[in-house]
Amino acid sequence: MKNVKKTVLAGLCFLMTICMWNTQTLISHAEEISVPGYHEYTITEDEAIDTWYGIAKGTYLASGVSGIKKAGTAKVNVSGTTTAYSKCDKVKVGVYLDESLDGGNSFGTIGSYYFEEQNTTSCHGSKANISVTSGRLYLVRGVHSVTEGSTTETTSTRTQALKAS
Repeated sequence: MKNVKKTVLAGLCFLMTICMWNTQTLISHAEEISVPGYHEYTITEDEAIDTWYGIAKGTYLASGVSGIKKAGTAKVNVSGTTTAYSKCDKVKVGVYLDESLDGGNSFGTIGSYYFEEQNTTSCHGSKANISVTSGRLYLVRGVHSVTEGSTTETTSTRTQALKAS
């Protein structure tokens, strides 16, 4: 009987030791999904727009739009919009203004603008009359996301470049 008690006690100690070593906790991470879709580009002398449309049925993220528009001499306006198929916990858009110093071979970010709405189907944000350098190329990148529960769907947009006047 003494050996059985010692064996049971040793087994319990062993199990407790394993439990102490295994200190991982369950953490709920939002699942981030890049949604399939297609882009439509609009460009004029004064404006460039990239509109992304989601093609997957049953998703939350419906569309994303980013745009840049000339606003006078050495000024531009930038904007972005994210749209969901239905009301979601969070709808966000990040708008990044990029400038090229080498005629369009590479671009660097010179401005970032973030917008978020909760319990809605869309989020729009814009920044007007941003000072830029005449003669340089500028474009806008948009980062669009929709969160519902633990699922986050994302996409990005990127306009064609405009030369500032």
